[in-house]
Amino acid sequence: MNTNQNTNQEQKKHFLTSHKSIRFTAALCAAATLAGGVAYAATPDTAAAAPEKTLVSEAADSTFTDIIMTTYDAQDPSSSDLIRLRTAMDETAISLVVIHNKMDAAMEMQNHIPSGWPVDSRIVSTEFNPTADPSISDGRKHEGMDISTKSQIIPIYATATGTVVTANYDSGYGNQVIIDHGNGFTTLYAHCNELFVTAGDEVKKGDVIATTGNTGWSTGIHCHYEIQLNGVYQNPRDYLA
Repeated sequence: MNTNQNTNQEQKKHFLTSHKSIRFTAALCAAATLAGGVAYAATPDTAAAAPEKTLVSEAADSTFTDIIMTTYDAQDPSSSDLIRLRTAMDETAISLVVIHNKMDAAMEMQNHIPSGWPVDSRIVSTEFNPTADPSISDGRKHEGMDISTKSQIIPIYATATGTVVTANYDSGYGNQVIIDHGNGFTTLYAHCNELFVTAGDEVKKGDVIATTGNTGWSTGIHCHYEIQLNGVYQNPRDYLA
């Protein structure tokens, strides 16, 4: 074999060897890329080196972290707004409770002020006349109002909430009931036929306390009704609904 033939064979052998190395390196890089999502330098010197993340991978990680932080930051003001809203709602609820309690207290106080008619009749036989004005009714002094029931015995109702202080017989008023309403007001119901309460009883507005009658100094079945405020006689008509 001459010199030229030897040279040709050596070149062919070197070419095949180099070609196999390149194919092996390329295959190794492809497998590593598929397995780990990273790229390797396709050279024999770096083929076996430890894999390193590419800029693409680092950018992906950075983007993922930024999204998490952005979402958190966006939720934080909303959470604060919800907390403030809840606090405002709680304060509103408390205010409504306070208003409700005040309304209940006002209504309860109102129940202690005489109002309405003590019987289911609207026939006034003798008007209120504390000064004995001759132009009023029969002209005699009258510190209450007589409500006729047309000779019928019917229930008498407490016109306000309070405590019964008197439930007895009086020579002038006959069977009578006096109620203290606790705010300067007292009411009296006289000439009753029958009493349904005793001293010390707590009564509510509208409770039946007696029936109309003709006891004491009376000329017929009726209800004599009086109202006093701090000891001063009041015109019952001013308190009728």
